[in-house]
Amino acid sequence: MRNDVSRPVAETAPARKIRVVLVDDSVPAMTFLVHVVETFPRVQIAGQAEDGLEGFALAAWLQPDLVITDLQMPGFNGFQLVELLRQKYPAIRSIVTSAHDSPTFHAASLKHGADAFISKRCLLDEFPRQLNRLFPDTAESST
Repeated sequence: MRNDVSRPVAETAPARKIRVVLVDDSVPAMTFLVHVVETFPRVQIAGQAEDGLEGFALAAWLQPDLVITDLQMPGFNGFQLVELLRQKYPAIRSIVTSAHDSPTFHAASLKHGADAFISKRCLLDEFPRQLNRLFPDTAESST
């Protein structure tokens, strides 16, 4: 005889989203960055800033999981931002982006404390890989 006692189905908690702060002084670049990031359902844009100093203040207040910053901005640049984030908030991950795909910028970004450097031309292809590398516990098979 078969036992058809129904068992309660364990409810799964909704997956926690990766909270991101975007920092770029260029409106077209920020628009593109928002478009790229919004294609990933496991990512939530927590805030946007126009320069490194504003980005740092926003990151300090919001405590996001990730800051994606442009490298070259007037005043407080991306190198300065990731260096200060690494010193003050080491749990916040950071990715530096630039329109210039240079091994020098890549190496300097890592030296200043960034977790990754992605050329803006490669952002659509490289962002999912870096996301999976930096946040493996939130990886989805579709990304």
